[in-house]
Amino acid sequence: MNNFFLIFCIIVLLFKTQTVFSNNLIYDVNNIVVSGRINNDSDKKKLIKSSFRKAFIIFINKTLLKNDAVNLYSTKINTIEDLVFAYQVVKNKKNKKENILMVNVKFDQKKIINFLAQNKISYADVENISLTLLPVFIKEKEVFIYADNFFYNNWIKSQNKKENNNDILIRYNLALENAEDLQYINSNKNNLELIDVKKISSLDSEKNYAILIIYFIEDKFRAYVKTYIRNKKIDKNVELKIYPENNKKTYEEAMLTLKEEINQIWKSQNLIDVNTPSFLDLILDVQKINDYLILSSIFDSIDVIENYSVLEMTNDHTKIRLRYKGKLNKLNDKLLQKKVNIKIVDNTWMVKIN
Repeated sequence: MNNFFLIFCIIVLLFKTQTVFSNNLIYDVNNIVVSGRINNDSDKKKLIKSSFRKAFIIFINKTLLKNDAVNLYSTKINTIEDLVFAYQVVKNKKNKKENILMVNVKFDQKKIINFLAQNKISYADVENISLTLLPVFIKEKEVFIYADNFFYNNWIKSQNKKENNNDILIRYNLALENAEDLQYINSNKNNLELIDVKKISSLDSEKNYAILIIYFIEDKFRAYVKTYIRNKKIDKNVELKIYPENNKKTYEEAMLTLKEEINQIWKSQNLIDVNTPSFLDLILDVQKINDYLILSSIFDSIDVIENYSVLEMTNDHTKIRLRYKGKLNKLNDKLLQKKVNIKIVDNTWMVKIN
């Protein structure tokens, strides 16, 4: 056995060829605030468990579709506690009546995935994104875009009121005021659902955007949502509630509903079926003796990869089989983010460490 294989075998003995807990932020829920009287250790444990439940609700609201999340709200605390990988009390303040704890919670990746698989629920492998918004409000046949548009004037304000920005999935920016856009939209106010986004200058260079056409028709309140997120267009009609004696409440609830609808659109594009794994064989072009070690560390940090094994090994290449969940293009994106050079030749994935 030459020196290369000797050192390589030592490396393999030191590292398992299976997925271990990763530092993916999707499983971290930080700055959870809980309060109550602490007279003994039992009281403190109850507060900590309370933070686990609160973190769990935030986690599933962020990563699951709405109906799936709601179905898990009643999950028993003992089950939730078992899903926690680690926690840290970062603040412990005490006033005259009670203690106030701030807790960071990290969920166990493998246990979460197994839990969702048992419940036959797909999760969304999402990341926080920035999206530019242009809300168009039609009331009494008059079009409001910037001035006197409740949604344009209050959308960002409601975002900034969030106590914990960690659970904000989409960070919004408002389309800048533009005289040409105002003129174009007004000239098409009778058929706004068919407006050509390419003719809206304020969205011309935006990677992710949403146009909301919010309007009253007869005795109903509706919105037409046009989104373009990560090169994919999705349009949707949304019914909104009306509170006849309270216009402000009508608009505020409509804003919350529309934010949730956009969240659902973003999550629906990134669903991973945890019950349906796939396999991929790839070949590592070995340039340095520790290339496999680096690649295995990358595999361990990617949550959609369940496990992997070496099928063949020579001095210049290593053939590896991956078992992963979700879409192949998502796996491809994650590897590229980790600076793994991928080249597909005759349907064979050739990879190289950059």
